[in-house]
Amino acid sequence: SYFVKYAIDQNWINEPARVGIGILAGTILLGFAHRLRTDFKAFSSVLVAGAISVFYFTIAIAFHEYHLFSQTVAFVIMVVITIFSCLISISYNRLELAILSMIGGFAVPFMLSTGEGNYVVLFTYLAILNVGILAIGFFKNWKPLKILAFLFTFLIYGAWFFKEYYWYSDMPHFGAWVFALIFYLIFVGISFISQIRDKTAFKPIDLGLLMLNTALFYIFSM
Repeated sequence: SYFVKYAIDQNWINEPARVGIGILAGTILLGFAHRLRTDFKAFSSVLVAGAISVFYFTIAIAFHEYHLFSQTVAFVIMVVITIFSCLISISYNRLELAILSMIGGFAVPFMLSTGEGNYVVLFTYLAILNVGILAIGFFKNWKPLKILAFLFTFLIYGAWFFKEYYWYSDMPHFGAWVFALIFYLIFVGISFISQIRDKTAFKPIDLGLLMLNTALFYIFSM
């Protein structure tokens, strides 16, 4: 590690090679974690989490610092990383990996932000991400994942909403309502999917999420 840092400081290793080293390091971590997945499940999950973090930050640095990718290419790569981490969390049956994947997924727009503030792109991406979480909910009834996805989505949407409405007074009303409706319907689906699949009754936390979702949609709509 010291040698690599020294070599980078001396410009012996160029920028594409630095990105390659980051990807290689993440791949080695991932391979090591895969070898340990049977006997050391928790430790293996930690290593997978580390590998995914390395991938995210490597691509973010390659985009922001080295300008090796366009924003579109970097965005597509990070979406692939997010999909991969969701699949591996289902395969490993580890909630913490799914949560890490979700946090990484919600962080992607901010890691690749250039300050342009295109709300259509941002909310379309969030809608796709939440549909993925809806799909995970069909296989795994992970309530913390649903709750965190709900909180992150409406914190991001709410921050944008009140900034546009109160600070800039330039609210695109119809677009704002359409995305509020899309998020509302997705989270209604997330609330119902486990109960429909398992034919079980709603628990208080499920009802609470459904009621809060409905209340927020009503507030934003008004």
